[in-house]
Parts: sequence; structure tokens; C-alpha cells
Amino acid sequence: MPDFVSHSNPILQRSVEVEVNCSVQQVYDLWENLENVPRWMPLVKNVKRVRGDKELWHWICGLGFPLVTEWTSRITRRIPLQLIAWNSVSGLSNQGVAEFFPTDQGCRLRLTLAFDLPGGIVGIFLQNIGLDHWLEVNLAQSLNQFRSQIEAEVLRQSVA
Repeated sequence: MPDFVSHSNPILQRSVEVEVNCSVQQVYDLWENLENVPRWMPLVKNVKRVRGDKELWHWICGLGFPLVTEWTSRITRRIPLQLIAWNSVSGLSNQGVAEFFPTDQGCRLRLTLAFDLPGGIVGIFLQNIGLDHWLEVNLAQSLNQFRSQIEAEVLRQSVA
């Protein structure tokens, strides 16, 4: 598991996994283009590659106005068919990694996300309302949505 380091504020980190009945190649290929992420993560509204740099991505995420935040992330490590890691370079401080493991049935995908929480009373409030549990549940639901979508797409392609 990746080691995420917080600067000075509390950090919220969660990992979730899903077994997918598709090959590692199919799962990796869909994740490699981060513009696909909003298809299965409802909180992610938009992800676009930043012009002029194939490793920079601009993210818009949230529940809707006024609860929307933006950031730019850089792909920090890419091991084809194994791992894609990123780190924010502006906006909301966060890090993440998607890891791909071959299984007998296809692929196990592990997604780990870490966010620096705001300091002070806002950070304490977010911790007290159970933001960590909410994030874990949301990520698990998103990965289940991903599994459903990719398995259906691969099935459609194999029938066509």
C-alpha cells in the first residue's frame, strides 16, 4: 500500500477493492484515461487532461454548487497493467493510487485516496460527522458501479 504523507493537517485516507470479471488489460485501459472516472464516480463531475502536459489532469468534484472543489493532479507513477498514482499540485490537497492485480477470474482493483483535511474547527467537524466512513462507502459504491459498467461493456463487445 502506498505511503501518504500529510503536510500539517489531519489526513483522511481510505482504500477499497473490487473484483472485476475482466482482464487486467481491460480494467487498466479504462482507468488509464482519467476522463472516464466521472462515469462511475458520481462525486467526480469532470476530469480533463491539461493541455501541453500528458500527466496533468484538472478535476472538478463535489455534491453540486456550492459544495464543489477543483484541483490539478499530476500522474507521479505509472506501471502499465499494475499501477497509476497521482498527487495534487494545486487546489484540494490529495493523493491517490489505482492498483491492478490479476486474479483467476480477472482483476482485483484497489483504489486508495488520501485528502488533507482543513485544520481547526472545520477539520474537527468533518472528522466528527464521520467523513471517513462516508468516503469509504462512497468509494465502495463507485467501484461497484465501475465493475458493473466494465463487465457490461466487455459482455456487449464479446457478443457483437
